[in-house]
Amino acid sequence: MVSVTDTAPADIYTVLEGVLRDCIPQIQDMMGSMSQGCSGGPHGVPPVSWGQLQQHGNLSVNALNAAILALVKKQKSNAVQQINTAEIELDALVNGAHNSCSGGSGGEDPVYYSRYQSIRDTVKAKLEVVKALLS
Repeated sequence: MVSVTDTAPADIYTVLEGVLRDCIPQIQDMMGSMSQGCSGGPHGVPPVSWGQLQQHGNLSVNALNAAILALVKKQKSNAVQQINTAEIELDALVNGAHNSCSGGSGGEDPVYYSRYQSIRDTVKAKLEVVKALLS
């Protein structure tokens, strides 16, 4: 297995930072869609628990920013810890959106819920690669 060492060229850290930076707008765009993801109103309405869901999304983005800072400082274990936090919060965001719209006997999924799951899975796959290279 290939791994980034403490003496690895700065370029590899730059590449890994770039991967993390690419994940942030994916999460933010998903949150923008999710904020109006339930049926109703002229452009959709937010999920019932949008405040809590939004907090999970923001915490995920904040953790990725912290991971980027850790990479800049070549603090591999801190970066991995922050990426783990980002993944946990991203899961909480997407899983929390399940059945979070009014309707049905137990709520309904947002219109694009399967898309949110796909985005989450893609982002997490990228994060897993970064963590594997840092381990």
